[in-house]
Amino acid sequence: MSHPTAATDSDLFARIAHDDSLAFQQVFRQHYKRLVLVAMRYLTDRDQSENIVQQVFVKFWEQRKQLQVRSVEAYLLVSVRNSCHNEIKHMQTVRKYEHQPPDTPWEEPPELPDPHLMDKIYQAIEAMPEQRKKIFKMNRLDGMKYKEIAQALQLSPKTVEVQIGKALKHLRETLAYLKSSPYFEN
Repeated sequence: MSHPTAATDSDLFARIAHDDSLAFQQVFRQHYKRLVLVAMRYLTDRDQSENIVQQVFVKFWEQRKQLQVRSVEAYLLVSVRNSCHNEIKHMQTVRKYEHQPPDTPWEEPPELPDPHLMDKIYQAIEAMPEQRKKIFKMNRLDGMKYKEIAQALQLSPKTVEVQIGKALKHLRETLAYLKSSPYFEN
């Protein structure tokens, strides 16, 4: 299944903002599994990851009239990541006050980029040719290695490598103007 284009994404969101539950169900079906996998990278527990994703969708529906969303996928991804980081912080706090040593060492989650910056990045990704976009997402969002992508798409690993290189070049060129924006202040 291909990912929605930016226009389809914004059309779906416009319908959701006008209480279209069928559009919401479509977005849920398109993104749920991938978002659970993303959450599992942070939390490793499937039930906990599914709960986080479900909470994000509930909040998305409840706030649909107040939100300004250009990319539903980017909004959901950033929301899931932020919720996972909040859950990790919560678990750290609970463990700290229970005086129990953690089973695994917890690190402070890295600072997440601004949702507006993520929106720009996702728009640039969506503008890529279909196969390049698919390869890039499989590598960067799904965490697949070049060899795994090559096998899944019946391509040579070199083709995958070249497409990732072209995707990164496209992103650098397309997003170069952001270097002078407040997003990149240190």
